Parts: sequence; C-alpha cells; structure tokens
Amino acid sequence: WCDFCEPCCCRTLVSSAHFAMGACLGKEPGKSFCDLGGSLFGEDVFYRDAFVDCEEGGRSDDYLFARAREQARLKYRKGSLVAEYASFQMKKQASLQPLKSACQVFANPREPLKSSEAASSSFDKQSSKPALDSGECQVLPSWFGRTIDEWKDMEFPKVGSGPYWSKGNGEGLRVRCGPDYKKNGCKTESKGAMYHALTCDAVRSKFKIQNVIADYMKGHLPDQPQDCAESERGGGSALPWTRDCPLPRVICVNMMLPYTTGTFGRTDAGCSFVGLFHITPETIKGIKSSSPPACLRLFREFWEGPAGLPGGDNQDPNRCLHKRVNPKVRKDLQAGLFKAIAHCVNPEDVSVPNKFREYNGKPCLITKCGYVVKDPAGEWMEICIDVRGFNIMARTMLSSFRKVLPRTKIHYGFLVQGVEDDDMPEGLICDMYVHGIDMIDHP
Repeated sequence: WCDFCEPCCCRTLVSSAHFAMGACLGKEPGKSFCDLGGSLFGEDVFYRDAFVDCEEGGRSDDYLFARAREQARLKYRKGSLVAEYASFQMKKQASLQPLKSACQVFANPREPLKSSEAASSSFDKQSSKPALDSGECQVLPSWFGRTIDEWKDMEFPKVGSGPYWSKGNGEGLRVRCGPDYKKNGCKTESKGAMYHALTCDAVRSKFKIQNVIADYMKGHLPDQPQDCAESERGGGSALPWTRDCPLPRVICVNMMLPYTTGTFGRTDAGCSFVGLFHITPETIKGIKSSSPPACLRLFREFWEGPAGLPGGDNQDPNRCLHKRVNPKVRKDLQAGLFKAIAHCVNPEDVSVPNKFREYNGKPCLITKCGYVVKDPAGEWMEICIDVRGFNIMARTMLSSFRKVLPRTKIHYGFLVQGVEDDDMPEGLICDMYVHGIDMIDHP
C-alpha cells in the first residue's frame, strides 16, 4: 500500500498500483455516487489528461490544430505501449509451456482461508465488517502493524526478500517546479515530506475493504511517536500535534487492488495495502507560521475541501475526489488535485517491456478512483485509491506482472498538484518504500 504495484509500469498501475492507488463504493450490495462505471477503459489511468501528465509541459494549445495533433500523439503513444506489451507477452508465452488456460490465468488466485485461519482472522468472512478480536476493550485491531515488518537498516533488503516496508525521507521523486511550469514543464527532486510512515499492512476480506479507520479501527489511532529525529527536535523536545493544528495528525492511505481483470475486476474483493502516516514537528511548525510553504498551503486547502464523514453515507458525493475537479479545465492544469507517484528503484532486477520504463516514477491523478473521509474533530483523514477504476490495460498488466512484484523495491509518494508559480515547488504529503511485496500471499 500500501501501495503496491508493478515496477516499471508503476505509473500505469498506481499511476496506474499498490500503498500500499470510483473508490467511493457502497457497502455490499449497494452502490454509491463514485461507484465505478461500466467502461472498460477506466477513469484515472490513460484518460487523456492523466496520460498527458506523463510528459508534463511543452504544451502547444495556443496554436491552430494543436488539440488534433496532441490527440494523435497521445493515441500513438498509447498504441505503442499496447503493442509492446502484446509483443512482450507473446514472447513470454512462447518460452513457457502453457500450464494454464487463459481463463485460469485471470482467475482469482486466492484460496479461501482455512477454518483454523478464519477463526484467528480479524476480518469477518461473513460480512464486510471486521470481527472484534477479544471483546470491546480492544483498542487497535490485532492485524494493525503486524502483517508487514518494518525494515530499519540503512541499506535496502536483498532482492527477493520480504515483505518489508521502510520509512521514506521525502526525497528521490520528481515533482513540478517553477518558473512558469505550464510553459517550461520543469521538475525537480522532492525535498522532504509532511508526514512520516507509521505502519503498512496487507489485508483482505470477503468484500472490498474501505472506511478503514471508522469501520476497522473503530476510530482508534496510534499514539504520537516519541522517536522524532534530531533534526525535527531542533535541539529540544518535539513539537506535538494539538487540536488547534489546521492539519490532521494522522493520514491513512488505502490502496485497493483487484485480483481479476476486465469487467469482473470491478466487483472482485481483492486486497488492500493500508499505510498510516503521522504529521512531523516540522510540518506543524511550518503550517502555523505566518507564511507557510506552498506545498503546505496546498495541502491545507485540500484538507479543508469536500469529504465524506466517518460512518456517513457512501453515496455522499463529497466523498469522491472527482468532486474537486473542474470539468472545464484540463486536469493536469488544475491545482489542488490528489496525485500518486510510484517509482521502482531497482528496474534492472525485473523483467518488463522497455517501453514501460518511460513511465517509472511518473505521477497519476486520482479523481473518480479515489475517496476521502475526514474526522470532524480534525485528527485524521483517510484517502483511498481503487485500482479497479483504472483502465483495462493497467489492470491486465497488474495481473500479468504481479509475479515479479516480490523482486521489486518501490518508492511511493502522494501529493497535491500545483500549477502556478505560487504553488511551486510541489511537496510530498507522505512517502514510503515497500520491498518484496506479494499481493497474492501476503495479505
């Protein structure tokens, strides 16, 4: 989740998957305002504006017939990607014995939990709600912070080992910067994040897992961490979060991944990678200053925007991130939209089509495939990215390449889009590394 997508097609999967990317799905069996439509082509990956975002900048909309040329260029790029993927798959199949039929390849590979496992599971297999672990006195669910171990060494784990997650430092991802981004399309390395990672968990249930904090954690949150870095302490005690802070203390990112592709993937329960992040003392200090950095201002505006309520109606249109979209403006030119970035740091260790490497680390706008819920008391926010809403190509690639995920080391970052010079440079809300994730065996 934690995000958890394929390596070099990260842009396609989250961008296009995993923290651990519409998500506003109603509780079974009902549907909701942001429920995914019937289109095979999805909403948030390879739609026109998101695909443009892969090469942000260099627009020529001011010239005659620019839109027609741009459409032709984008269609060519999409066609080239599909063609290379098809060629890659044919070569791959030709080198292997056909062990499974086509229908088996895309079947849900997860087997139901055995009775002994079901008895110890914290997720109720008879409903979309979690089962209580040991009475009402339980504060946090038994799975919380225990399904994936944190990797604390300075060096990354060996390829193929895992699953692990590790804290990011907010560096290493490409974000927009000025001057005049719309003309120049400049980017720079990210520098720091507003929130640091607390936990990453891989979980699954009979139904799609959503409303994690309200339904599965019963509103309980982890305590404020005491092990702040020396740079955050400033030589003294860490600045704690208080109720008067204009930003939430905890952010939950719920990455919902299907096991199946095609139209059937829209109802597949799949699995979720859930990451929790805590505000840093530097962020608290910055947001309370008289002139906070542009990225903090953008995130504060995002936090103050429309959102669903815990325990509220899943059909509430305010839950859907698409509520924030201005239909009259291209999405890549709208400030305030939520974006996800997935960057595979070891592409040389995985086998994917070379064309996909062009999209490694590229941002993906999340609109109809995302929901947001926030605490009325202001302590937490939950953001969900439902990969089921991505186009069929992205979902098929996630299914086809998920066997190489255990060899990947992926850096995930989440941010709010900036456009004008006053918004620059963009800044990460939170980030995390995941290593050796297997979406089949680990949830």
